[in-house]
Amino acid sequence: MPVRKTLTPGDFTGHPRVTAVLEQLANEKDRPGEPRYNFKDLIVSDTFDAEGRQYVNLVQEGGGVLGVALVGYTYILEKAGIRFMRLAGTSAGAINTMLMSVVKEDKTNHITSSERILQYLCDKPFFDFVDGHPFAKWLIKTIIKTTNFGARLRKALTGIGITLGILLLLDIVATGLRTKYPVFHGIAITSYILTGIMLMALGLAGGYGAYLFLRLKNRGFGINPGKNFTDWISMILEENGVKSIGDLERVSGQVPDGLHIRSTFTDPNIRHDPTKGLLPDITLITSDIITQNKIEFPRMWDLFRVTKDSLHPAEFVRASMSIPIFFESHIIRDIPRDHPDIKASWAKHLLMEPKDIPSSVRFVDGGVLSNFPINILYNPEIIVPRLPTFGIELDDATPEDISQNRADQLSLGSYLGKLFNTVRYYYDKDFLLKNNLFRKGIGVIKVADFNWLDFNISDDKQKELFIRGAEAARDFLLQFKWEEYKQARIIVHEAVNTSDKDAREQLNTRARNI
Repeated sequence: MPVRKTLTPGDFTGHPRVTAVLEQLANEKDRPGEPRYNFKDLIVSDTFDAEGRQYVNLVQEGGGVLGVALVGYTYILEKAGIRFMRLAGTSAGAINTMLMSVVKEDKTNHITSSERILQYLCDKPFFDFVDGHPFAKWLIKTIIKTTNFGARLRKALTGIGITLGILLLLDIVATGLRTKYPVFHGIAITSYILTGIMLMALGLAGGYGAYLFLRLKNRGFGINPGKNFTDWISMILEENGVKSIGDLERVSGQVPDGLHIRSTFTDPNIRHDPTKGLLPDITLITSDIITQNKIEFPRMWDLFRVTKDSLHPAEFVRASMSIPIFFESHIIRDIPRDHPDIKASWAKHLLMEPKDIPSSVRFVDGGVLSNFPINILYNPEIIVPRLPTFGIELDDATPEDISQNRADQLSLGSYLGKLFNTVRYYYDKDFLLKNNLFRKGIGVIKVADFNWLDFNISDDKQKELFIRGAEAARDFLLQFKWEEYKQARIIVHEAVNTSDKDAREQLNTRARNI
């Protein structure tokens, strides 16, 4: 496997803009000059471990190679003494979610999980993930690197059409005049040859295009098999002791040593153990297009197998990041649909009858249905939250997208893109509209000037993504107020349980204004 030697984790974490972020967040008076920082004034939760680190839930949005920015964000959170209880994510967010739950920090050497993940990223050329046909590799690289590729392609096709039209017209004219004017005899022969060459080239291109389409169809309508990615994520998991679902549950579900709640925390519904129910877990979102369902891994693994050692957890990540067309959809075959346990699982998770259980399923990117699954981490039974739910959004909207009304000016590509985005963001936007409080815990990374499919991304752009993630984390932490968040959550819970419509609206308004 080729290894990129040009980047090290220090190139990211030691960048002046990243160290400046830590200095801005730390308590200057408690920092005697060494590169260790003190963040004792940063209060984001009432849940701690034995070492005094604060815990939050975290959801991460999908976005292809933009996931490097997610690592920058979580790096700052970890350096600020924040750790994670429940984790959820989709696509690129699922990758970092899985790695954050499995790649544990090195406490002896003070190396955070994010820094260890950075090492894996530095050792891996992203373009390795583009493991399809050589022509597909060339085309993807060309499309990504070429400015206004669509416009240039249309211009080239128009030029070919005009050239072919001129040659055909010349064939007709020269044929008609060559008997009367001998000079046209030579022109006609030359024109015939050029026309023949051009038609032959177009025929070969059409035949090769048909071959590639058939190949695409036979491979699950995906350009790249995704095997390189699966092998890479499998290697990381296995290096960190995860080879089965049981291993994943054991590693990701480790309760932090000395887990406790701040002494000032009070909740009349929690009388004995204030940490009851605080258990780490992980959720990765994918979309099954056979049964048209959103699937949550590893919770729903029992839909497809009877024993926990029958699926490798790397498959969960591979299923979540199966970008349609770019990657082949991920298939789980030979589901033992007649087994009593399988029938019970389909009835429990998806309310499906035994006759409707498929023998195989096909997964595409979880972002097709839910690209920011923050609803997974919402527990309506909690009155007084012991820890907040943080979220990381990747904002790729351009100023033109926001400021201009383009309803009458959409190209076909823009139309299809906006149609797809309307569908895939529906679940998440609907939840946030109904639970606006969660917006208080969401940080936003601006990435409009990056291409989320640029797997040939340069080292400088990777560093810039990481830096933007770090700076977005700083901006979020500087404005986040835990006590306000907690108070708003209490009011929202009261509103949910109020039957009076006017009173409920007043309570929700109060919560939004906190």
